[in-house]
Amino acid sequence: MMGFAMLFAARRVGIIAIFCLGTVLAFSSSFLSVSPIIWLSIPTVCCSVLVGVGLQGLAFAGFADRKWVLLVSIILGTFAIAALLLATKYFQIFLGLAADYARLFTQTGKMYILGAVAVGIIFFIIRAKLRVTVIRLIILSAAMAIDIFFSARFIVDKVL
Repeated sequence: MMGFAMLFAARRVGIIAIFCLGTVLAFSSSFLSVSPIIWLSIPTVCCSVLVGVGLQGLAFAGFADRKWVLLVSIILGTFAIAALLLATKYFQIFLGLAADYARLFTQTGKMYILGAVAVGIIFFIIRAKLRVTVIRLIILSAAMAIDIFFSARFIVDKVL
């Protein structure tokens, strides 16, 4: 989320256009004899670069950037609430036919909550005007490690 915020704040219209065009072509039929899967690689690469830029932005954000950090935390919290509300909706479907979807949304909500808490902690560090980059990097690395561990475990449990 912070990567997207930095992209919009820097007004990188070209990158936004490439991302949007790649997303549209990924969800359309074959264009120029290129599979939609190949078109999907464009927004995927953009997202992976934005993740790295966002993590670096969170690690090195200063006091002037606190509103962006707070906005990212609020957006992640909103996504968490939306995912958990969708999970409750799917848990209520007749005979539990959508319980797998509900568990997926529950897992997603947990990851969004983790991200919101980590970014919230970084916001309070920034608000206190502390320039302890090492602690920020430890918080972000711990959140990423937990996310990777639980996501990989969820995927492996569903595949096997």
